[in-house]
Amino acid sequence: MIDTHCHLDLLKKEDYEEAIKDNSLEYLITVGYDRKTIQNALRISQEVEKVYCAIGFHPHTADNVKDEDLDWLKELAQKNPKVKALGEMGLDFYKEYSDRKKQEDIFRKQIQIARELGIPIVVHSRDAEEETYRILKEEKAYEVGGVMHCFTGSYEFMKKCVDLGFYISYSGIITYPNADALREVVKRTPTQRILLETDSPFLAPQPVRGKPNKPTNIWHTAEVMAKLIPNTSLEDVDRMTSENAKLIFNLNTNGKKETITYVINNKLYINLTNKCNLHCAFCQRERERNFMVKGYWVWVERDPSVEEVIREIGDPTKYEEIVFCGYGEPTLRFSALKEIAKWVKSKGGKVRVDTNGLLLTFMPKERLKELVGLVDVWSVSLNAPDKETYDKVCKPTQPDAFEKVIEFIKTAKSLGFEVVATAVDYPGVDMKKTEELAKSLGAKWRARIYESVG
Repeated sequence: MIDTHCHLDLLKKEDYEEAIKDNSLEYLITVGYDRKTIQNALRISQEVEKVYCAIGFHPHTADNVKDEDLDWLKELAQKNPKVKALGEMGLDFYKEYSDRKKQEDIFRKQIQIARELGIPIVVHSRDAEEETYRILKEEKAYEVGGVMHCFTGSYEFMKKCVDLGFYISYSGIITYPNADALREVVKRTPTQRILLETDSPFLAPQPVRGKPNKPTNIWHTAEVMAKLIPNTSLEDVDRMTSENAKLIFNLNTNGKKETITYVINNKLYINLTNKCNLHCAFCQRERERNFMVKGYWVWVERDPSVEEVIREIGDPTKYEEIVFCGYGEPTLRFSALKEIAKWVKSKGGKVRVDTNGLLLTFMPKERLKELVGLVDVWSVSLNAPDKETYDKVCKPTQPDAFEKVIEFIKTAKSLGFEVVATAVDYPGVDMKKTEELAKSLGAKWRARIYESVG
């Protein structure tokens, strides 16, 4: 786990020592927000190998920040390789310890420095969503990206920040009983943009609320996050937030860029191909060219062989199920799918195939019989209640694609397969009507969150 925002210099001595010695904390980002704490953050990062820092001037201090302070900040960031971001900086119109115009001025100037240096920023925003977004956009903060620290804002603000290329960091606040609205935002935050932080010694999570917070408490927040995000375990939260942190803060990564198989929530996923015969508007690969799924880089330069896949699976009974699902359409490699599924079933495993349902556009439906007894469940992306919506959202090249998906579901049901029809709640899709269509076809139903991948 990586605590992406803490104030190590403000911790009690025993909490500080616990944090730097705890091997479950891979990295810590300690934050300096004024001259004194900036110096402390630099000192600690130089003394402790796994500690890096972000340095900047908090909006509370803006009234006292002069141009020479900003020159000093820039020089420190240039000279110290352990400085991984500038901040926290931003706007706080809740407490207003500094004049609003002065806050905006210092915020803009720090973004400009970050752009000059080519490093990300850490943003504090409280009761200032509209103004924060406007400044980020006007100052071209998207050129360096960054982190929306201790996010407590609206869904709309989160989405705008993600669209600017920012990561969204959640703290112990998501564990509080009165944080239902924020938990709904967590559910809809793209998993490739989520981070975790403690902001210790502040904002202790609910199980230890009222006590000074510390980095080791990050697991309380992670446990709540795992319950909020669909199909996600605590291990998944650990991996995906850690990999996200390594990317934005330019920390050491494991260097693995090709993932043939990957585990999410004790299910083993097989990335059989990158090829796909749809160009769905909601697809992450189409929107962002981003191939990160819950901490895995799900992309392969070539289609893996049957032997490679089987070797990576190992014992299929270790997993709840083996799922053919990557960024491509697995049925495009029908023969490989069939051979691997046959091997998995011979070893006692369970097989699910996530498909767009377009198999019958390039293969006679009689071929589907070959997978009887080899595939337990078909998860079919129905995605719309009618052809017009389907064509708009999924952008097929075949004019009869929607009809072929319907035919696939009916054929699979007639052959005795378990079929689950799914849809992404993309704007413009009537989910209620899509559910009604799925059930009228005899399929089970599962709604998927647009922003949640994996």
